[in-house]
Amino acid sequence: MGVAEYDLFLSHAWADGGRPQQLAEALTNAGLRVWLDAAEINDFASITRAVTEGLAKSKTLLAYYSKTYPLRRACQWELTAAFLAAQAEGDPRRRVLVVSPEKKPDHIHPIELRDAKFRNAPKNDGELQELAEAIRKQVATIDGPLADIRPLTAPNWYGMTPVGSTRFVGRMKEMWEIHSLLHAGDVAQVSYAAAATGGIGRISGLGGVGKSLLAEEYALHFGAAYPGGVFWVRAYGNDDATAAQVPEQREALRTDQMRRVAERLGVSTQGMTVEQIEGELARKIGSEGKPCLWVVDDVPNGLDGEALRRWFAPHALARTLLTTRSGEYGSLTNGIDLSVLTPDEALQLLTSRRVPAGMDEGVQARELAKDLGYHALALDVTASALVSSISAEPFGDFRAKLARPDKDVLALAESLADALPNGHEKSIAQTMLRSIRGLGAEGLDFLRLGSVLAVAPIPASLVTAVFEKSDKLSHEDAEERASLAFRQVTSASLAEIAGENQDARSVHTLVSRAVRFNEKSAPHRTQALRAAAVEVLGSEIAKAAKDPRLHKQIEFHVAHARHVVAMPESLSEASLLGWVARYDYERGSYASARTLWMRELEFQRKVLGPEHPETLTSMNNLANTLINQGNLAGARNLQEQTLAIRRRVLGPEHPDTLNSMSGLASTLAAQGDLRGSRNLKEETLAIELRVLGPRHPRTIILMDNLANTLKQQGDLANARKLQEVVIATSRDVFGLDHPDTLTSMNNLALTMEAQGDLAGARRLQEEVLSIQRRVHGPEHPSAAVSMDNLASTLKKQGDLVAARKLQEDTLAIFRRVLGPEHPDTLISTNNLAATLSALRDLAGARKLQEETLAISRRALGPEHPGTSNSAWNLFLTLLDLGDQEAASTVLKRDLLWLLNRDPATLGAAQREVREDVARFLKNVGSR
Repeated sequence: MGVAEYDLFLSHAWADGGRPQQLAEALTNAGLRVWLDAAEINDFASITRAVTEGLAKSKTLLAYYSKTYPLRRACQWELTAAFLAAQAEGDPRRRVLVVSPEKKPDHIHPIELRDAKFRNAPKNDGELQELAEAIRKQVATIDGPLADIRPLTAPNWYGMTPVGSTRFVGRMKEMWEIHSLLHAGDVAQVSYAAAATGGIGRISGLGGVGKSLLAEEYALHFGAAYPGGVFWVRAYGNDDATAAQVPEQREALRTDQMRRVAERLGVSTQGMTVEQIEGELARKIGSEGKPCLWVVDDVPNGLDGEALRRWFAPHALARTLLTTRSGEYGSLTNGIDLSVLTPDEALQLLTSRRVPAGMDEGVQARELAKDLGYHALALDVTASALVSSISAEPFGDFRAKLARPDKDVLALAESLADALPNGHEKSIAQTMLRSIRGLGAEGLDFLRLGSVLAVAPIPASLVTAVFEKSDKLSHEDAEERASLAFRQVTSASLAEIAGENQDARSVHTLVSRAVRFNEKSAPHRTQALRAAAVEVLGSEIAKAAKDPRLHKQIEFHVAHARHVVAMPESLSEASLLGWVARYDYERGSYASARTLWMRELEFQRKVLGPEHPETLTSMNNLANTLINQGNLAGARNLQEQTLAIRRRVLGPEHPDTLNSMSGLASTLAAQGDLRGSRNLKEETLAIELRVLGPRHPRTIILMDNLANTLKQQGDLANARKLQEVVIATSRDVFGLDHPDTLTSMNNLALTMEAQGDLAGARRLQEEVLSIQRRVHGPEHPSAAVSMDNLASTLKKQGDLVAARKLQEDTLAIFRRVLGPEHPDTLISTNNLAATLSALRDLAGARKLQEETLAISRRALGPEHPGTSNSAWNLFLTLLDLGDQEAASTVLKRDLLWLLNRDPATLGAAQREVREDVARFLKNVGSR
């Protein structure tokens, strides 16, 4: 073994700035001889020189393994060369060391380097010195340079002579996985590698995703592992003009390639059959005794086991690597399913030839990469086309053109793109369509359906229901047709299993785009599938929209519904829009619900007329949304319009008219007009008692509403008396377990609490909670509300510890079921914060209140009553903590605007906050 000139080769990405240089200086000060490249290197020749000059003369390689590191080709070359050389000695981790500045190690490949005791990057000078000393001790145990580093030259190529694409990005994880697959039988190198039989691996995936280029880059990257050379043969499955060849023609092409490879190796093939040529090839490879790589590019669909094996390497010294769009060969070969690039890799490729001009264009570039589905071919073509763009904002401009439904901007991009690696077809559409046109009728229909849906997983149940409705099939026949469709598109890599959801498929945005712009043979069929999808989506969303616990079941349906219907053009589309609005409303996404209900209402007014019952229902839904947004005046205006129409059209005693009166009365109460609210509720109740009777469900509910107004007016005795009548009647009519009975019991408990009867309120709330948990389950939102009410009573009784525990449980349920931004979740968070404050955990209270205020400002808006309440709570806590500066910021930003508003334009709750702010400022002034 020779003598090493350097103790350590420091491999790093120049994008990581000065930290690697500081590390190098610390290592030098610790007495180590460090090789550090003087400039960033990218091309093959420079990489070769760097590795030859530095790595071959060093004992170890130290990788400064940031998230940028695997995106830099030079870093990948250096790491791989060192790893393979160190592997020849045994454990490569002795000579390959890792320092990571990231919090998690997931980006580190191969996995041995992650599993090894890699060091975290130092945060200060003391840690830097400790790290340098630890590395010095480890390097001191190693003698001689890396054993098998040789001048980095491209391996001998037979059948094709690539040089690698300077635009290749990322894929380091995948390259190590391929290497593991090809060597799993003889090198226990990566712990997660599946055992491959006979050194055979496969790269499968969507057309244009980068399978061939990955195979080529792997061959270059790991060339040191294949001193016998790289053999590259084409199976002509999809990407070439010969893709339509019959099996006999394809076999002839294979024979020609075998003959050329043999002749290149010096084998005379005159007069030989293909079997004889393969025999001579096997003997030649065996006589050389050197491992080699045998790449079969673009394997077609539909080959049986025998036909596929004919393409394999003729000798065991040659590892076989297949690339294919087919998903059929999993039982014959182990492999990886190559997906799209990561967002960072995609951005790097997209901006490889034109750098965004500023921060805004950088955002547009990242969004454009997302619009293109992180698809390698689309990104490469677009990056090339952007070089020719004369726009001042090329990335944003291209995004706008990409969104046009009437013209495919990617077709223009292809005409502007320069040569692509591997002689790839530049037409993204043609790349996709070659696979699409090989599908059966079922698969084509699935892609037609996918082309009008969102880029989200498509559940099998949705496809079955659409086929059932569009073709009037039995459920069993539609299910069988959907199964065939899934099998066809998955086998052709035109759709993939949606993560862990085996019963759903994801269709890449470019596949859908290719169908939309090029599959014009059956436009009526696509429209029929779309119409069926609208009806099915409406039906499925309607079943679950009102219950947040069921929302997980329809999240994909909702995503597709939003995409299918932006502006309704039929009553079924308007209805679908309304159900999505209901879904948003129940989740507390009031801004979206308002927008969707406004669109539904606009369409209904135009088509059904302003006095149609469905139009009025939409007006009522919109009013309820405005109430939750804090726009009480807007809600009142809509409710007054609705009431006037219903009184005129339906009469004063119609149930819908009485509903409108009740709704308007509640809004008046929220505005603080308790007298007006009470008068309207009493008028409504008198009609209901006369028309429907005292035991009708509507009458019972209205009596409960009137009791609440009495409570708000301070008439607690009469409120309680009326509520007791309501509960007795409700138990008799509905039963004890009915939601309306439980709601009435909760309301009575709140009145008892206001009267000071805390023990009685607590007993009633505990009874209600027990019933709700038994009937609806412990995580039902109503049960969580009851838990919050009980916690409030416990708090007033002085049992702060029990109140806190119950509120923490309540908040956890709301966050799980409704999400962190739902108004009920925010109220629960504020309640817990108030209890923490009472327990003098002011820091904990502040943290929750700051979180709540930030969400309220974002989700509800800065002038929403809930936001004002959250701001006031935080303001008081900050004062209690003595943080005057932070309190002043909250006061100026979130509260002072209230003083400039006419109190009449504010709701009762917000007027109360306004009075508190004014009172505080007056007291401060007086002091």
